Amino acid sequence: MRQLILFLSKYRNTLLLIVLIGLSLFRHTKKNPVAEHRINSMGFGTIAGIQNSLNSWKGYWALKSVNEELARENAALRASIYGGNKPAFQTNEAYDYIPAQVIEYSYNKRNNYMLLNVGSVEGIKPGMGVMSAQGWIGTVVETSENFSSIIPLLHSKGSIGARIPGKGLGELCWEGSDYRSAELFDVQREHPPMSGDTVYSFTRASVAPPVVAGLVESATQNPEDLTWIAKVNLSHDFANMTWVYVCRLHQQESLDSLNHPTL
Repeated sequence: MRQLILFLSKYRNTLLLIVLIGLSLFRHTKKNPVAEHRINSMGFGTIAGIQNSLNSWKGYWALKSVNEELARENAALRASIYGGNKPAFQTNEAYDYIPAQVIEYSYNKRNNYMLLNVGSVEGIKPGMGVMSAQGWIGTVVETSENFSSIIPLLHSKGSIGARIPGKGLGELCWEGSDYRSAELFDVQREHPPMSGDTVYSFTRASVAPPVVAGLVESATQNPEDLTWIAKVNLSHDFANMTWVYVCRLHQQESLDSLNHPTL
């Protein structure tokens, strides 16, 4: 304690300066949206790096359980890809599944977020889909060299196309209340969802293959257009995030070169 007091006394001016600078930046960014955006952009990699270091320290003490979970997820993912539960509308495109550790996330806000410890060095790009062994997670929106920012399904902009096999397409949206469930909108009136129906994600091939998103609990009809709205219990536990996978289409580089030819 005496050494701490001596340290604070010796460096009190430096510490005071740091605090004052921090307060000044805070006030400045609150009043200047442009400055806030620039500082947030510069700080993305730094903040993610700090979170990664903290997570690594925590992971050291829980290494056994983390490895066990990763092994279970790998096994479950392989089973979902090669096993009998592959949906009938699954495409034949081949993907790489890049494992990533979740270093920071939220699930109890209106617009939740997620940070992963993989980035452009591993070939991660905005627009790639993210899944776990249990189901759909979200989409990459920003990358640095070593980190990625994800918009999860639990976000006002996280909705995706979804499908119940044999019953057409709809839109899976999170309404902001319960992290364990979402709503599937716009299912055609000719195909009422039934309790227990499996809901799969349905995105562009460049994003991800169809994966399980959840199970229908109940459904009601929209009185305006008679389409169905289904309550879906999500297959992934968004309150317990450790490892996920980023989907990368094998042919993505070829598609990119076609979309952006060299002149």
